[in-house]
Amino acid sequence: MINTETMVKNLKDLLAEKKFEEIREVFRESRVVDMADPIGEMDVKDILIIFSLVDKETSAQLFTYMDDDKREELIEKFTGNQLRELLEEVYTDDIVDIMGDLPANLTKKILQSATPETRKEINLLLSFPEDSAGSIMSCDFFELIQYDTVGEVILKLKQQGNTAETINTCYVIDDERRLVGSVQLKNLLFEKKNVRIKDIMERDPVSVLTSDDQEKVAEVIRKYDIAIVPVVNDEKRLIGIITIDDVMDVMEEEITEDIHKMNAVAPIYDSYADASVMTIVKSRLPWLLVLMITNMFSEMIIAHYEAAVMAIPILVGFMPVIMDTAGNGGGQSSTVIIRSIATGDVKTKDIWKVLRKEFTVGVICSAVLFAITFTRLYFFASEEATIVGALSVALSVSGAMCIALILGKTVGGLLPILVNALHFDPASVAAPIITTLSDTTSLFIYFEIASLFFKLN
Repeated sequence: MINTETMVKNLKDLLAEKKFEEIREVFRESRVVDMADPIGEMDVKDILIIFSLVDKETSAQLFTYMDDDKREELIEKFTGNQLRELLEEVYTDDIVDIMGDLPANLTKKILQSATPETRKEINLLLSFPEDSAGSIMSCDFFELIQYDTVGEVILKLKQQGNTAETINTCYVIDDERRLVGSVQLKNLLFEKKNVRIKDIMERDPVSVLTSDDQEKVAEVIRKYDIAIVPVVNDEKRLIGIITIDDVMDVMEEEITEDIHKMNAVAPIYDSYADASVMTIVKSRLPWLLVLMITNMFSEMIIAHYEAAVMAIPILVGFMPVIMDTAGNGGGQSSTVIIRSIATGDVKTKDIWKVLRKEFTVGVICSAVLFAITFTRLYFFASEEATIVGALSVALSVSGAMCIALILGKTVGGLLPILVNALHFDPASVAAPIITTLSDTTSLFIYFEIASLFFKLN
């Protein structure tokens, strides 16, 4: 790992002393991704000098690794020719990602500076819906014609392969550009030159449609254990490819979004460091308002049982314990089921299996908690509990906790499946609905059981 502060100082010193060859040597001996952070900390004028010293490919990689603000500054300073040369070394899908974070004037500058071919590819990717396979695919791929020979393909690879994002897996098309197969590079290298591609290709490779959701792409790559997946249109014509590095970015975004939703926070699509205070407020305040309103149901239940609370004040002290236990139990179940839905381990048809399993888990956990809570409240009762009846207090609290926990775990397991069956995001219901149901039902159960044991009705 490179120390950012030390590297920035070294580079600035070398620039001040005009030791340009030593700067080139630093980049030859370092990984580009490790140099991105130090370069990002430097002034734009110094970055422009460094870009002029290193090769175009290194400049392009550094540019893609920088944060949005630094890229904006650089694009503003680039001449049209400088920007065009840089874009020629950046994959089209990366250009589209960069453009998504830029203001309109800089997006226009990129389109004006790009070559006609690059501009056509950019417009193609921008034409697909956001979060679809088409929007994240790369148009920089190497395709094979099924009637080509191995010798012809190897010659083409030497001439054109360096422009493709990857050549480890090459996809085969017919005369109408329909995807018909795939060939691994290692197989090409060891085949006779006069063998035709159609005779060695794997037929009907797994693919995704341009309209498929990007989460489906991630699931296909995970399920089939592949690093690349071809993208086709409705007529099965090859349009592009999606590589595993793009899918990893998608998975990171989806997991982050689910974590936000499960904790009652609207997703923030900027990094936390770059997000403004008002952006964060807007992501949190709506859910806080929703949860505040739904929590009023708990207040209504407490008000309904005000007579019981006045008669046996000790009941109040155990309310948080029962509510939290039910909420924690529901949260455990919903978290596991939501993740299982995301990975494909649990489907709608498994609802009865989940019901039986979560109910059984709830019963076992409740039995353990009942024993511990009853022992604590009955055999080590406080003076106040002894006065009103230690046995009644112990049975009320322990019994309510057990029933609320079983209910919480069952609902926490079933609700995400039901929401998913209705084609909504199960993560979005975890926090508000399960919390509200757990709080209100646990309070209702608690006061009903307490009323029964203390004969308050």
